[in-house]
Amino acid sequence: MRNTTLFTLLFLFSFGLSAQSADGNWTLERAVEYALTNNLQVKRLNNFEEIARIQRQQAQNGRLPTLSGSTNVGAQLGRTIDPTTNTFDQQTIGFQGYNLNVGVTLYNGGQIKNGLRQAELDLAAAEVDTKVTANNIGLQVANSYLTIVLLKEQLTNSRAQLQLTNDQLKNTDALIKAGALPAAQRFDLVAQQAANQRAIIDLENQLNNANLALKILLELDFDQEFNVTTPELNPTEAQLFENYDVNEVYLSARGIQPTVMAAELRKESSEVGIELAEAGLRPTVSLFGSLSTNYSTAAKEFDRSNEMEITIPVPNLLLDNMPGRISTITTVGGTLNDIGYFDQLNRNFGQSVGMSLNVPIYSQGRNKLNIQRAQVQKLNAQLDIEQAENNLRNDVELALANLRGAQESYRAAKISQDAAQAAYDNVQRSFKAGAANSLDLVTATNRLDQAKTEFTRSKYQLIFNRQVIRFYLGQGFTLE
Repeated sequence: MRNTTLFTLLFLFSFGLSAQSADGNWTLERAVEYALTNNLQVKRLNNFEEIARIQRQQAQNGRLPTLSGSTNVGAQLGRTIDPTTNTFDQQTIGFQGYNLNVGVTLYNGGQIKNGLRQAELDLAAAEVDTKVTANNIGLQVANSYLTIVLLKEQLTNSRAQLQLTNDQLKNTDALIKAGALPAAQRFDLVAQQAANQRAIIDLENQLNNANLALKILLELDFDQEFNVTTPELNPTEAQLFENYDVNEVYLSARGIQPTVMAAELRKESSEVGIELAEAGLRPTVSLFGSLSTNYSTAAKEFDRSNEMEITIPVPNLLLDNMPGRISTITTVGGTLNDIGYFDQLNRNFGQSVGMSLNVPIYSQGRNKLNIQRAQVQKLNAQLDIEQAENNLRNDVELALANLRGAQESYRAAKISQDAAQAAYDNVQRSFKAGAANSLDLVTATNRLDQAKTEFTRSKYQLIFNRQVIRFYLGQGFTLE
């Protein structure tokens, strides 16, 4: 990530800016928040995070039973089996059946439990990845914002310098008119005036381009009103020159950096992945049940409503070697009638329940290879953690080195600005007294302007470098 989170949060909090700005005025906080809401890359990563969340829900649902229903309808032609009698008939039979099946896994080697654990870890890693990417976008916004702030300050200084040159030229013209100075004294100031005007035009173009670049990053309309507010930075010398211990900074950063956190989550996920691969070697036990019924157009029932009883005498009948007679006999008569649709469904209703055991015996070595693959992925995940820690250690040491360098640069720039100011004041007094010419004054002015620009740049750089260290320490980002 390389200081991405650092600078983003630095800008967000160190300036203490409010996002409640007018529509045309943009604080850094407002710009970053807008980018994190509207940037397409961030939206895409939010979608990836949502996919991970859906996968976790799917893993949770793996503990629930399955339930499915089906129906079929059709016709059998020619010599077919009557589904209601299971006998062959040479006829066309219409049929329809219904099935309802339920199943629940009792044990599958821990795949459901470990699958849920891995899905939760992957979701946590995806959330961290989203933060890292959001920080990258925030860094780009912050860098663009900083460019605009510095250009605006340089533009203000250049305009002030132009006004100073105009005043000097006006005073010189007055002295020339009074005969106190030769006319040639104004030429250097005229050249300086043109140089100041050219610098202002150049800075205005740079500022317009910087504003356009930030608009593009925020995906704003080009014609939308856009004005970056300028923060006020007034840290004390004690704050700017505070010293820090590298081990203290690193240990603090170790606990809050998202890159290390994401690597650790993925290592834990890879460990669960090994358990998932090993589950392929274990048996699966499940319960199942079903309900079914069917209907057939060939189904018939015998109607006995026409049965009757008659008496027929039979002489000379022996029953068990004893004389007797049959006094009555029942004659059977009736018809075959179709069975109604719902009656058939009720009569053919059946149920079943049972348990199944599936034992893996040979799967072409896939399970063994899956375990080996998961073990290699774990090794890579461990290397990712070490790499993230090394990068973080390097970042902390580099940040501290940059801070020390910025402190020395700030001290030198301040001394240079004080000396340039003193030199300018002296030349200006000499110029007014006629002891210095306009070239001396222009030269002193340019040196003072350069010294002020360098001092401003070094001040900003020192503030930013200090805020990076404060972020690593988790101390917040205010300058109080």
